[in-house]
Amino acid sequence: MPTTAELIQGQALGQLVDHHAFALAAKDEPLTWARETVRKLLADRTDQDRIDDTVLVATELLTNAIRHAGGPVSFTLDLYEKGVTVGVVDRGPDTTAIPSSLASYLPDMNDEEAAVIREEDLSECGRGLFLISACAAGWGVEPARGGKVVTAALCLVGSLT
Repeated sequence: MPTTAELIQGQALGQLVDHHAFALAAKDEPLTWARETVRKLLADRTDQDRIDDTVLVATELLTNAIRHAGGPVSFTLDLYEKGVTVGVVDRGPDTTAIPSSLASYLPDMNDEEAAVIREEDLSECGRGLFLISACAAGWGVEPARGGKVVTAALCLVGSLT
Protein backbone atom coordinates (compact mmCIF):
# COMPACT_ATOMS: atom_id res chain seq x y z
CA MET A 1 0.00 0.00 0.00
CA PRO A 2 1.60 3.32 -1.02
CA THR A 3 2.10 6.22 1.35
CA THR A 4 0.47 9.53 0.44
CA ALA A 5 3.80 10.90 -0.80
CA GLU A 6 4.39 7.82 -2.98
CA LEU A 7 0.84 8.00 -4.29
CA ILE A 8 1.22 11.63 -5.35
CA GLN A 9 4.70 11.09 -6.80
CA GLY A 10 3.52 8.09 -8.82
CA GLN A 11 0.59 9.94 -10.42
CA ALA A 12 2.34 12.91 -12.11
CA LEU A 13 -0.19 15.39 -10.76
CA GLY A 14 2.10 18.38 -11.26
CA GLN A 15 2.79 21.11 -8.74
CA LEU A 16 0.56 21.74 -5.74
CA VAL A 17 -1.69 24.72 -6.52
CA ASP A 18 -3.91 24.93 -3.44
CA HIS A 19 -4.46 23.10 -0.13
CA HIS A 20 -7.72 22.97 1.81
CA ALA A 21 -8.21 21.29 5.20
CA PHE A 22 -11.52 21.04 7.04
CA ALA A 23 -12.62 19.67 10.41
CA LEU A 24 -16.06 18.13 10.05
CA ALA A 25 -17.03 17.79 13.73
CA ALA A 26 -19.12 20.98 13.73
CA LYS A 27 -20.93 20.25 10.46
CA ASP A 28 -24.58 19.19 10.82
CA GLU A 29 -24.57 17.40 7.46
CA PRO A 30 -20.89 16.64 6.82
CA LEU A 31 -21.44 14.57 3.66
CA THR A 32 -23.68 17.17 2.04
CA TRP A 33 -21.27 19.91 3.04
CA ALA A 34 -18.28 17.97 1.65
CA ARG A 35 -20.02 17.28 -1.69
CA GLU A 36 -20.90 20.96 -2.10
CA THR A 37 -17.39 22.04 -1.11
CA VAL A 38 -15.70 19.68 -3.60
CA ARG A 39 -18.01 20.87 -6.38
CA LYS A 40 -17.29 24.52 -5.54
CA LEU A 41 -13.51 24.05 -5.35
CA LEU A 42 -13.33 22.09 -8.61
CA ALA A 43 -15.71 24.30 -10.60
CA ASP A 44 -14.03 25.63 -13.75
CA ARG A 45 -11.00 23.32 -13.22
CA THR A 46 -12.24 20.20 -15.02
CA ASP A 47 -15.26 18.59 -16.66
CA GLN A 48 -18.41 17.55 -14.81
CA ASP A 49 -17.63 13.81 -14.99
CA ARG A 50 -14.32 14.27 -13.18
CA ILE A 51 -15.96 16.52 -10.59
CA ASP A 52 -18.61 13.84 -10.06
CA ASP A 53 -15.91 11.17 -9.65
CA THR A 54 -14.09 13.31 -7.08
CA VAL A 55 -17.34 13.95 -5.19
CA LEU A 56 -18.07 10.21 -5.18
CA VAL A 57 -14.59 9.34 -3.87
CA ALA A 58 -14.76 12.02 -1.17
CA THR A 59 -18.22 10.84 -0.10
CA GLU A 60 -17.14 7.20 0.10
CA LEU A 61 -13.98 7.97 2.07
CA LEU A 62 -15.89 10.18 4.49
CA THR A 63 -18.73 7.67 4.87
CA ASN A 64 -16.26 4.92 5.76
CA ALA A 65 -14.52 7.12 8.32
CA ILE A 66 -17.75 8.31 9.92
CA ARG A 67 -19.29 4.83 9.98
CA HIS A 68 -16.32 2.75 11.09
CA ALA A 69 -13.67 4.85 12.84
CA GLY A 70 -15.61 6.87 15.39
CA GLY A 71 -14.43 10.20 16.69
CA PRO A 72 -13.65 13.37 14.79
CA VAL A 73 -12.99 13.26 11.05
CA SER A 74 -11.10 15.80 8.98
CA PHE A 75 -11.01 16.23 5.24
CA THR A 76 -8.31 17.59 2.92
CA LEU A 77 -8.48 18.53 -0.72
CA ASP A 78 -5.17 19.27 -2.42
CA LEU A 79 -5.41 20.76 -5.90
CA TYR A 80 -2.54 20.11 -8.29
CA GLU A 81 -1.93 21.33 -11.84
CA LYS A 82 -3.30 18.08 -13.30
CA GLY A 83 -5.19 16.45 -10.49
CA VAL A 84 -6.53 16.40 -6.99
CA THR A 85 -6.01 14.36 -3.85
CA VAL A 86 -8.77 13.72 -1.35
CA GLY A 87 -7.66 12.79 2.14
CA VAL A 88 -9.72 11.74 5.13
CA VAL A 89 -8.17 11.55 8.57
CA ASP A 90 -9.96 9.63 11.30
CA ARG A 91 -9.21 8.27 14.77
CA GLY A 92 -9.27 4.62 13.68
CA PRO A 93 -5.71 3.40 14.21
CA ASP A 94 -5.97 0.11 12.31
CA THR A 95 -4.55 0.67 8.83
CA THR A 96 -4.76 -3.08 8.13
CA ALA A 97 -8.57 -2.95 8.28
CA ILE A 98 -8.57 -1.35 4.83
CA PRO A 99 -7.78 -3.81 2.03
CA SER A 100 -4.90 -2.97 -0.27
CA SER A 101 -6.52 -4.24 -3.47
CA LEU A 102 -9.83 -5.24 -4.99
CA ALA A 103 -9.01 -8.90 -4.66
CA SER A 104 -8.42 -8.60 -0.92
CA TYR A 105 -12.04 -7.80 -0.19
CA LEU A 106 -13.55 -9.98 -2.87
CA PRO A 107 -12.76 -13.48 -1.58
CA ASP A 108 -11.12 -15.97 -3.92
CA MET A 109 -10.70 -13.44 -6.76
CA ASN A 110 -7.60 -11.89 -8.25
CA ASP A 111 -7.52 -8.23 -9.38
CA GLU A 112 -8.38 -9.09 -13.00
CA GLU A 113 -11.51 -11.01 -11.94
CA ALA A 114 -12.44 -8.31 -9.43
CA ALA A 115 -12.14 -5.59 -12.09
CA VAL A 116 -15.09 -7.01 -14.05
CA ILE A 117 -17.39 -7.88 -11.16
CA ARG A 118 -20.90 -6.50 -11.28
CA GLU A 119 -22.15 -4.18 -8.52
CA GLU A 120 -24.98 -6.56 -7.62
CA ASP A 121 -22.41 -9.28 -6.88
CA LEU A 122 -20.83 -7.21 -4.11
CA SER A 123 -21.91 -7.40 -0.51
CA GLU A 124 -23.10 -4.16 1.08
CA CYS A 125 -19.74 -3.84 2.80
CA GLY A 126 -16.87 -3.05 0.46
CA ARG A 127 -18.75 -1.28 -2.32
CA GLY A 128 -17.24 2.07 -1.42
CA LEU A 129 -13.70 0.77 -1.81
CA PHE A 130 -14.66 -0.79 -5.14
CA LEU A 131 -15.96 2.60 -6.31
CA ILE A 132 -12.85 4.39 -5.07
CA SER A 133 -10.64 1.91 -6.93
CA ALA A 134 -12.68 2.42 -10.09
CA CYS A 135 -12.64 6.24 -9.98
CA ALA A 136 -9.24 7.12 -8.54
CA ALA A 137 -5.89 6.83 -10.27
CA GLY A 138 -4.62 5.42 -6.97
CA TRP A 139 -5.29 5.37 -3.27
CA GLY A 140 -3.56 4.45 -0.04
CA VAL A 141 -3.79 4.37 3.73
CA GLU A 142 -1.15 5.22 6.31
CA PRO A 143 -0.88 5.96 10.01
CA ALA A 144 -1.46 9.55 11.08
CA ARG A 145 -1.22 11.22 14.46
CA GLY A 146 -3.93 9.62 16.57
CA GLY A 147 -5.39 7.54 13.73
CA LYS A 148 -4.96 7.08 9.99
CA VAL A 149 -5.35 8.94 6.72
CA VAL A 150 -6.85 7.46 3.57
CA THR A 151 -5.88 9.38 0.45
CA ALA A 152 -7.06 9.03 -3.15
CA ALA A 153 -5.54 10.72 -6.20
CA LEU A 154 -7.66 11.65 -9.22
CA CYS A 155 -6.73 13.02 -12.62
CA LEU A 156 -8.46 16.24 -13.65
CA VAL A 157 -7.02 16.62 -17.16
CA GLY A 158 -6.01 14.21 -19.91
CA SER A 159 -4.47 10.95 -18.85
CA LEU A 160 -1.90 10.34 -16.15
CA THR A 161 -0.08 7.74 -18.21
